[in-house]
Amino acid sequence: MSQTATAQAEAPKKKPMSMSTLVLLSFAAGIAAGLFFGEMLAWMSIIGDAFVKLLQMTIIPYIMVSLISSLGHLSYQQARSLALNVGKLMLVIWVFGLGLMYLIKFTFPSWQAGDFFSLSVLQDPAPVNLLDLYIPANPFFSMSNSYIPAIVLFCVATGIALIGIEDKSALIKPMQLLGEAFNRVTGYIVKLMPLGIFAMTAATAGTMEIEEFQRLQVYFAAHVVMTVILTYWLLPALVAVMTPFSYRDLTLIARDALITAFAAGNIFIVLPLLIEHTKALFHKYNIGSDDTDDYANVIIPVVFSFPNLGKLLTIVFVLFAAWFAGAELDFATYLPMAINGLISLFGSVYLTVPMLLDSLQLPSDLFQLYMVSSLFTSRFTSLLAAMNLFVLAVGGTAMLAGHAKLNPRRLLLYAGATPVVLGGILLGTALLLEKVVDTDYVMDDVVANMTSAESLPEDVRNFVPRVLPPTSAPRGLDAIRESGVLRVGYNPLQVPFSFYNADNRLVGLDVEMMNKLAGEIGVDLAFIPYASDTVLDALNRGRFDVVISGLQMTTRRIQYVGFTNPVLTLHYAFVVKDHRADEFATDEMVRRAGPLTVASVGDYSIIPLIEKRFSNIRFERIESDRQFFEDDGERWDALLISLEAGKAWTMLYPEYTTLYNRKEIKSFPVAYVVAKENIELRLFLNSWLELQRSSGYVDSLYNYWILGQNAQPKKPRWSVIKDVLGWVKEKP
Repeated sequence: MSQTATAQAEAPKKKPMSMSTLVLLSFAAGIAAGLFFGEMLAWMSIIGDAFVKLLQMTIIPYIMVSLISSLGHLSYQQARSLALNVGKLMLVIWVFGLGLMYLIKFTFPSWQAGDFFSLSVLQDPAPVNLLDLYIPANPFFSMSNSYIPAIVLFCVATGIALIGIEDKSALIKPMQLLGEAFNRVTGYIVKLMPLGIFAMTAATAGTMEIEEFQRLQVYFAAHVVMTVILTYWLLPALVAVMTPFSYRDLTLIARDALITAFAAGNIFIVLPLLIEHTKALFHKYNIGSDDTDDYANVIIPVVFSFPNLGKLLTIVFVLFAAWFAGAELDFATYLPMAINGLISLFGSVYLTVPMLLDSLQLPSDLFQLYMVSSLFTSRFTSLLAAMNLFVLAVGGTAMLAGHAKLNPRRLLLYAGATPVVLGGILLGTALLLEKVVDTDYVMDDVVANMTSAESLPEDVRNFVPRVLPPTSAPRGLDAIRESGVLRVGYNPLQVPFSFYNADNRLVGLDVEMMNKLAGEIGVDLAFIPYASDTVLDALNRGRFDVVISGLQMTTRRIQYVGFTNPVLTLHYAFVVKDHRADEFATDEMVRRAGPLTVASVGDYSIIPLIEKRFSNIRFERIESDRQFFEDDGERWDALLISLEAGKAWTMLYPEYTTLYNRKEIKSFPVAYVVAKENIELRLFLNSWLELQRSSGYVDSLYNYWILGQNAQPKKPRWSVIKDVLGWVKEKP
């Protein structure tokens, strides 16, 4: 044999790259590809979705066969011991986890909140049928809908029933074989992991807006920091002080499963891996047996149905939401909210988050932020959830097998190091966020710079003629066209219907509607400001052709002038100073607040009802909403206003907040007004409004001026190939 051949024979074989390394490389490559190609890789989400579905294919069957067969192997005493020991460990994890989560709020920088009106404030969260979720009246229905708690209950009941049956091996053995087969199928699919992770990551990195990350960077930082603390400190420490396993073993042996859960953003797909890693850890220390294997098979599917710390990270979002909305959340309020959230998380986060926001009287439309942020945070949530399940399986198995014993030296070590570690991480996070996060209030600029939902025709001009021809009677449509000018009465301080923006241009929903009308009938516009106490008489005398600015229809007004069909339906609300919001929280608190003076523009039809309900409230008429805000709380305690307009005003004046009662929220119509005898013009406007509604024009204005959609111009998605290299031209 030649020396070269001998050297090649003696050279050690190079170890193949581990799956966790491949997954991490795929994750990094996906981010790089997404940043380089941008939205061109959006199609790859299909590959990612297909991969996740393949991984999910065997999960529910595996849970069923492993849970039933493993429980069937136990004795009644072992099953009872499992419930008690794992339950105690789970309770300890919940207590420590919820306590640590509250500390994250102290890292948030100071912030002034504000947001547009959202239709979600009028809607209750979609109900979830908890009976279907937890009770498998039809196990096949539960399986088809992936109701894991109900499936687990069915399997636990079946497995416990098997304990008392003597001749059960005929069923258990085939189920164990099926479990092994499902594991093999999962193993084959896992080999595709690098491809699937690359596709998912590239699609996400290529489509998610940079601005979305910037808007939520405080929550992202809080979520990531809390995930790191809980995953790599609290959970391993709790198990390390009571088992023979070292911190290193606990964090390394399940590394593949943790990385997979993180990269895929899905805990469901790694359950079989967590079970196998739990078994492997016990066998590594030579304390593994058939019993420890059975415990691992049972514990993970069972505890999966209970809230884990990954799910409980929704509490961090609620803390962020309170900060984002400018609300203070002390520990006395946090504790019952957290406990309520823990109980609710036996169901779905999509029910829990809106419920918690509502319980703290936070804007429910913040739930939309949760949905957007979940594209990023779901990966960290899955990482923490995977470690939580793994720690419960390891700790619970150790207790059941008699290998759990408190280690005083480790306990003292972790007890002493924890304040130092937590203090350092939280302080560093707070300093970083204070320096990096831009918390300048900008929503007042957004409202002040709003211009138009759509481009206006070039031939439409806004002007006020120097001299208006005298008139003593309302004008019909022919007279308006003949004069070439449509006279529109408006309130210059009626945000968001008619107001002057930062460029001193008259804008607003009603202003834009009148521009559209003038353009279509071929006349110019004369916008003429009115005084609210004389506008109706001036209209009937012919001073104006049409009066706008979100004017409410009331019984008194329709006796004197002619209203068109309703343009919009608005909702009543109060606006108060932020620090006085508690005084208006409930009816009883309002009555205990003493004499209250409430300002209002116009005669709202709900005023008599409020005066009858609250004898301590007195209303005062003001000329414009701005009077209330410029008064700074000296004369008036609250302002009665529409919820939609109130949201816009509180963005201009962020030290105020809008209050409403979802259970008793009441609405009122607003319309345009013409002279009482001007039936011809009113009929024309009614028909014209119907055309605008059917064409979607009214909806487009509503989305822009009321909901704030596209109020902040959206920039094209940045990518290297387009914005740096210039190889791809931007689509017009």
